[in-house]
Amino acid sequence: MSMNTTRNSQIANRYAKALFLAAGGRHAELHKELSGVLTVLQDPVINKVFYHPRTSQQRKVELVRLMGLSDLLESFLLLVVEKGREGLLPLMHRDFERLVLQDQNTTIAQVTSALELSQEEQVQLQHKLSELTGKKVLLRTQVDPGIGGGLIIQVDGKVLDASVKHRLNTFVHSLSS
Repeated sequence: MSMNTTRNSQIANRYAKALFLAAGGRHAELHKELSGVLTVLQDPVINKVFYHPRTSQQRKVELVRLMGLSDLLESFLLLVVEKGREGLLPLMHRDFERLVLQDQNTTIAQVTSALELSQEEQVQLQHKLSELTGKKVLLRTQVDPGIGGGLIIQVDGKVLDASVKHRLNTFVHSLSS
């Protein structure tokens, strides 16, 4: 990680903590609203204008005000724009989400599988991961046929790679040792 990436991550984390503290008991509601803002900002036309370095601060402020947000989130976004930190909004959102989930004793498990997991498999996996972590677990799944089979699970900063590709790579490596 470069110095700039680390610095940006630290800045985003400070903003996320400030928003979390200001939210009072409205964490979930504010998280939903912030997620909606990021979805709007992903629109190609809006994205191009909002994140473009030549777009004036005043124009960005107008865009934020047009979104019809709660006073707290609007004030937060106006501060972000004023400080020229809008490029860090996705990192702020990620860190804010982490704080909200931590407050709710919940974690996210990123699960990669070669094939789509059935609803029943997802429920079983969610239950197992809840037992292992002692937290409520939200699954975020993605399909990657390149792993050959099995699962890759990332949860609470740990990675369990039980993919066929990983086992084959480990086997090949053991042969060459």
